[in-house]
Amino acid sequence: MDFSRYGIPSEQWRVFTEKNPSASRDGYDGNDPSKADVLRAISNKAREETAGRLMVTTGLNARVTIETIQIPSRGSHTIPVRRYAPRANHAEDAPVLLFFQGGGMLFGSETTDDVMCSTIAVEKSVTVLSVIYRHTPEHKHPAQHDDAWDAFQFVRDGAKGLHVNMTGGIGVMGISAGASLAAGVVLRHLAYARRTPKCDFVITGLVLSIPWLIHVDNFPYHKFTSRDKAARIQCLDAPVIPTERLTLFSNVLDAEDVADPLLNIALTAEADLQAWPKTAFLIAGMDPLRDDGLLFARRLEDLR
Repeated sequence: MDFSRYGIPSEQWRVFTEKNPSASRDGYDGNDPSKADVLRAISNKAREETAGRLMVTTGLNARVTIETIQIPSRGSHTIPVRRYAPRANHAEDAPVLLFFQGGGMLFGSETTDDVMCSTIAVEKSVTVLSVIYRHTPEHKHPAQHDDAWDAFQFVRDGAKGLHVNMTGGIGVMGISAGASLAAGVVLRHLAYARRTPKCDFVITGLVLSIPWLIHVDNFPYHKFTSRDKAARIQCLDAPVIPTERLTLFSNVLDAEDVADPLLNIALTAEADLQAWPKTAFLIAGMDPLRDDGLLFARRLEDLR
């Protein structure tokens, strides 16, 4: 296997970094695990400020209704779900998209993804439910996956108080680490449906954007033509998520078992992938996570 032909900067990236030179240096600093909370605060503040500004300048704030609703979990905490509904339509009749934010399971807050979720809601006429799952370093694996699954079950079982139309099923989407949560929800729902009589599989489709689907310490280099062809090596120092940042994300996740299936969706046994729903992938070529998505996409294609 060899996807290394994709691992070069695109013309769009070259132009973007010429206009925004700081982007080419993103991810290289502040990767001390003991100060992860400081890095998170800085990142979230910048993303929140940018989102707030763009909601106004793009006019999205006038085109979408936003509210945050607390739903129950398996534990003593509640899970915030941020609901984005287009004003132009009858929101309660709109299809449902369950969304999981990116950020290595470290970054992200209630408002960091307002622009992304609002844009999807308005342009696709759907109600977006963004699950604000617990983040590292305070909450270790599998807290994030547990929150994702609890939120999905709540929506699947009627979504009381969320004012959504469930007749068309549920779409699921995740970005980067959020894609791991989205795929994990699908995997668990498939397993639940297999062992539960008369259980309907309600996920109508899945979107995995720049997905993180294999734990750093469990990457299958043996599947590639050579080790240096794998994205984790070829894109070792790529900006945004260089090795130091990806290692930080993994360290603060603090998984007891790096082979945990929920952290390695792309390596799931073939038998457990049967009936996997239609899936769209958005993958960046010059990204150490590139092969996570391409490997998984190829496996799903082979099952067709």
